[in-house]
Amino acid sequence: MSGTPSCSPDTAWAQHLMAPVAAQHAALSPAEALRVQALHDRLLAALQANDRAALRSTRQTVLRAAYTPAESPALRTALRALVWRMAALVPAARRRGRGYE
Repeated sequence: MSGTPSCSPDTAWAQHLMAPVAAQHAALSPAEALRVQALHDRLLAALQANDRAALRSTRQTVLRAAYTPAESPALRTALRALVWRMAALVPAARRRGRGYE
């Protein structure tokens, strides 16, 4: 037993990671919520398609968005939450044998 928690699609942790990010941040404007949701969707699509180039591009876009001055504190918080989700999703994909960098 490795002591590492399971991250299969049916676990509560996996469901939490796959949940829409914008729904948690009520203070986001509609445009900001759409921006965060679009980034989240791009990340999931790249993971599901096993597309390394798209994943690398999306990761860089998310990181740039999260660590540049944001229009509002709520947007910055939502983008940083997405960075944490992204950090959890990519290693989970590696454990399933997808081999992302």
